Amino acid sequence: MATVESLPPRPHDGGMARHACTDPRHHVHDAAGFVAAVEAACRERGLRLTPIRARVLGFIAEAGQPVKAYDLLDRMRTDRGVGSAAPPTVYRALDFLLENGFIHKLESITAFIACHHPSAEPHSVPFLICDRCQNAVELEDDQVARGLDARARESGFRPRAQVLEVHGICADCSKAG
Repeated sequence: MATVESLPPRPHDGGMARHACTDPRHHVHDAAGFVAAVEAACRERGLRLTPIRARVLGFIAEAGQPVKAYDLLDRMRTDRGVGSAAPPTVYRALDFLLENGFIHKLESITAFIACHHPSAEPHSVPFLICDRCQNAVELEDDQVARGLDARARESGFRPRAQVLEVHGICADCSKAG
C-alpha cells in the first residue's frame, strides 16, 4: 500500500494555493481561492453555486478543520450576510456541496471539511482524525478506496458509499504530550 511519502504530489486545481495535496498538514488555507475554484468547477459542470451555498462553503474553508452543522448555523446567524440562516437552507447547501464533492462529511464526528481538489468528481478518501484537536487529514490514496471497493465487489457486495476514518492522536498533539 502506498504511504503519504510515496505518493506523487498533486497540485491544487483552480485558484487554490500551489503545493502538494499529499502534505498531511494541508487544509484549505485560502478560503476565497477555494470558493473561486468551486465556482469555476460549478460553471464547468453546469451547476449553480448560490450565495448561500458559497457562504456555507466559505465558512467551512475558513475553519481549516472539521465544522459541525450547528456551528455553521450559528455562524450564519451571527454573520448577517446574504441569505437565510434557517436550518433547512443550510442543510440543503451542505447536501449540494457533498453531492458534488466540494466537501466531505466525517461521519464519526458529524462534521464537514473542505475537499482538497474541488474540480475533481466526487470521490472517497480516507481521513486521519485527531481525537484531541479534531484536526482531520485527507489522505489522497486512491489505492485504499479502490481496494475497499474491489474487495466488497469480490464478496458480492454492491457498495454505495465509502467512509474510512482512522482515529488517533496527530503528531502535533503527540509532541505536546
